[in-house]
Amino acid sequence: MADAKKKIRVALSPALIKKEDLKESIVVVIDILRATTSMCVAFDFGVESIIPAQTLKECYAYKEKGYLVAAERNAVPVEGFDFGNSPFAFMTPLLKGKTLVMSTTNGTRAIYASKGAIEILIGAFANQSLLIDYLRFRNENIILVCSGWKYEINIEDTIFAGAVVYDLQPYFQLGNDAAMIAMALYKEADVRKSYFLRNSVHFHRLIERDLQPDVKYCLRRDTHPVLPYLKDDRLVLKSYEPQYLCLNKLLY
Repeated sequence: MADAKKKIRVALSPALIKKEDLKESIVVVIDILRATTSMCVAFDFGVESIIPAQTLKECYAYKEKGYLVAAERNAVPVEGFDFGNSPFAFMTPLLKGKTLVMSTTNGTRAIYASKGAIEILIGAFANQSLLIDYLRFRNENIILVCSGWKYEINIEDTIFAGAVVYDLQPYFQLGNDAAMIAMALYKEADVRKSYFLRNSVHFHRLIERDLQPDVKYCLRRDTHPVLPYLKDDRLVLKSYEPQYLCLNKLLY
């Protein structure tokens, strides 16, 4: 008798993580606009590690110790730090070999809420194919955690979760209705991207701050094929040779 398929579940908000059995699952933290995208960019440009900080007080303490610090609140860079949360800010050789401390409104909060999982990975359109390849290879239960906006559900994180579910559903069992909802939204949004994103609240929040280039970049697929994961108190790169990827296309 064949082994039962592992399950893939979606938590549409970090507020729902407490209902999940983390110790039996790999968690993927998703914050498309913009934290997890920016993390992928930073690693692709050579940062050695990223320390996720929950509070600005922590950030100031690290800053005083000489660390590079990125901090954002309500989509606005926090004055006094080296970076905000724009993916373009991390496209610099100055990061190579450095440790970066990062605190954002939603993404870093979701990372801390996910502690206790088998493994915590960072997911975005920027590393989508490599992430899916790795999850298929590991074949563990998966929980896709959408960072949302201040514990509320948002469209872009849900769409990405749905994209991951869609690509993995031949090999995994859908573990909750949220996984089906996310996949259905992804299928609909895939042919009506403009409608869904241009009517989303966070899209307008960023556009009002003239961050159209950030939004456009964060929605591009496979721009930074890196696999950040949480090791102890910081994110580092996982050394992984793809099993199912060929010429940047999934072979399934």
